[in-house]
Amino acid sequence: MLYRPFRNSDPPKLHQLWHLCALGPNAAEGFSCDVFELFACAQPYWDPNGLMLALDEASGRVAGFVHAGFAANAAQSALDYSRGTICGLMVHPDFRRREIGTALVRRAEDYLRSKGANSVVAGGGLEQNGFYAGIYGGLDPSGFCTSAAAWPQFFQKCGYAPCDEVLILRRDLIRSKDPVNAKLLRHRRHLNLVITDRPTNESWWWFVRYGHLDSLRFELHEKANGNVVASGQIIGMDLFIPKWGVRSVGIREIFVPESQRRHGYAQALLLEICRRLKGESVELVEAHVLPADQPVLDLFNSAKFDVTGRLLTFRRSL
Repeated sequence: MLYRPFRNSDPPKLHQLWHLCALGPNAAEGFSCDVFELFACAQPYWDPNGLMLALDEASGRVAGFVHAGFAANAAQSALDYSRGTICGLMVHPDFRRREIGTALVRRAEDYLRSKGANSVVAGGGLEQNGFYAGIYGGLDPSGFCTSAAAWPQFFQKCGYAPCDEVLILRRDLIRSKDPVNAKLLRHRRHLNLVITDRPTNESWWWFVRYGHLDSLRFELHEKANGNVVASGQIIGMDLFIPKWGVRSVGIREIFVPESQRRHGYAQALLLEICRRLKGESVELVEAHVLPADQPVLDLFNSAKFDVTGRLLTFRRSL
């Protein structure tokens, strides 16, 4: 087996490998090689040395690849080179159980260590994977899909410990019905929904990950004075249509100002977003939430969202 860094002629091979590896329900399929290049290689911090391929010397076939990168700093203004990530890893079905995945992980660790990383998180985690947003994980490539492979056993063998788990929450807009109560009816009388396609105060990290996807910002304004009482953002997930057969949208960054909390504004915003999306022929809405974030879980549960899957990450000190 030959291991080498990325070359400019590799994307068609990697694109084909992606579609042969059965990456699970949270991986988009049916997109072109140009789309793969956009989501895997077009970021300003792209380093060809961070993507390593395994090739069978006898046939020249690509047996697998691993993609290593880095998480963002706290301000989301640049990369934090002390925090490495394994953004993607796959091995062709014909070459599995030959220690190729382990060898690729070791080469990824060597690359990250050479750049100054003192730890590595396989899967990246919520908002920390710098690649594949839009074609893996659904709303966000927050970790490895548990239904696609025995990731816990594999990474444990590689010396990793379980790290974060991210819950995938979804709502079927066709079959589900909105909750009804007096507070929600009152909010509909006294609040206006404002929608804009202009990103507001987004970070550099947001633009390099989501800037090439369709997005809208939703705000609830008080009719009396125009104050914003709740805001949120949706991200288009059209590249998953061939795989899922439905038009889907992700919801993120639900925010209510401190002075406006505990009035049900977040729930009112979520329901209003779902109502508007249903009118635009969107059938599925998705959100990613950490299990420990109970207030956010309660919010989405109140808006009829259900847990439908999990994305896992694994950590190792370097």
